[in-house]
Amino acid sequence: MIVIQAHVRRATDRDGIHCAEVEVQTNDTQTPELLAYFGQSLDNDYDMIAVVNNDASSEIDWYDNNMHQAFTDISDDLFDTPTMKTDWGERESFKEQVLSYPGIRADIRRLMDWS
Repeated sequence: MIVIQAHVRRATDRDGIHCAEVEVQTNDTQTPELLAYFGQSLDNDYDMIAVVNNDASSEIDWYDNNMHQAFTDISDDLFDTPTMKTDWGERESFKEQVLSYPGIRADIRRLMDWS
């Protein structure tokens, strides 16, 4: 899966962790639009907390309602191997593609003020 576009949407809490929500467009037909959540890491970078499938249609769901079925957590499914183990190489590759997209790290840092 290749990241085509990414932009930081907002700061939010996910599972009790303060994080930045990043909207990601990919070249994958199964998951063309995702939301990736990044929290602070001990190594001065960012941990990818979760990846959520974004099936919301802006024409139908014109307000940002993340409480319905359009937003499902696919963190495990997206990076699991057939033996149900996490493919850490694939997960890290996706994480780095998102964070390396122009301006993403700076926007997260500015939004979250973790300096």
